[in-house]
Amino acid sequence: MRISLIMPTYNRDFIIELAIQSIIHQEPHDSEVELFIGDDGTDQTEEIINNIDNTNPRLTIHYEKMERIALSDKLNYLVRKSTGDYYGIIGSDDFQSPYKITGFEKALSQKGGDVFGQYKFIYHDIIFSHSKIWTQNRDLDFFKAGSFLIMKRSIFDQYDGYDPGLWRAIDSSLAEKIDWEKVDCTNVEDVEPKVIQSSIAIQHIDNIWRRKSKGFRRKQKQTANYLTQSIDLNLQEEMGSVYPTYHRLREHMVKDLSILKKIFLILKK
Repeated sequence: MRISLIMPTYNRDFIIELAIQSIIHQEPHDSEVELFIGDDGTDQTEEIINNIDNTNPRLTIHYEKMERIALSDKLNYLVRKSTGDYYGIIGSDDFQSPYKITGFEKALSQKGGDVFGQYKFIYHDIIFSHSKIWTQNRDLDFFKAGSFLIMKRSIFDQYDGYDPGLWRAIDSSLAEKIDWEKVDCTNVEDVEPKVIQSSIAIQHIDNIWRRKSKGFRRKQKQTANYLTQSIDLNLQEEMGSVYPTYHRLREHMVKDLSILKKIFLILKK
C-alpha cells in the first residue's frame, strides 16, 4: 500500500525542515510513503530540502519548484501527480505525529474506513512556548483537522478535487461536495491515542498575529467547532529525535525578531 502526503509551501524556509523531519522520523511502518512538496515561494526552501538527509527507507521525497498559483490549484496538481491509494494534505509548518502512519495502518487494519482523522490536536506558539489542545466538540460528519487527515484517493477523484482558484477554506471546498452518509470516517485516536499530543500545528512568525483567534490569550475558549484549552506539553518527549531541529529553528526565530515586534507580541500576550 502507498500513502501520498501533499505539502504545499510558500516562503517557509524558517520552519519547513521541522515538518519534513517529522515525516522522515516516523515510527517504523509497512506502507510506502511519498511526500510531494510544491514550492511557489522565493526563499531558500529548495536548498534546505536538498540538504535534508532522508533516512526513512520507505519514504520518497519529490520536490517541485512552481509558479505562484492559487493554493487549491497547487493541491489539485500535486494530488494528481501522486500515486498513493490514500493521501493526506499536510502543512509545511505542522509537526506530524511519529505515529501518523502506524496509527493509520492500525486503524485501517482494525476498523477499516475511507477517511482517517482525529478530533483533537495541538496548537503550539513557538515564540512563547505555549500550547493549546483543540477538541472538535461540535457535531459534524467529518474531521475538521485537515492537516492530520488521511483519506482514500478515490474520494478526491470522485468529486474532482478541490474547487479551483481558492486561497482559503480549501478543505471545506471538498468536504461540502462529499456525501458523508456514504463515507466511513475512522477516528485514529481510538486505536492510537499517542497521535493527539504529537500532532502539532505551529504558530510562528507568519501567523503569530492570530494568537487571539487561536485562543492563546484565554485559558479556555469555544470557537465555532472547537474547545481550546491550555495544556502543558513536553515537546522533547513528543518530538523525540526531531526535537533538536525544533529547538534550533526556534532559537533562530526568536533571535531574528525585531525589538518592535517583540514589544508588540509581549503587549498582545
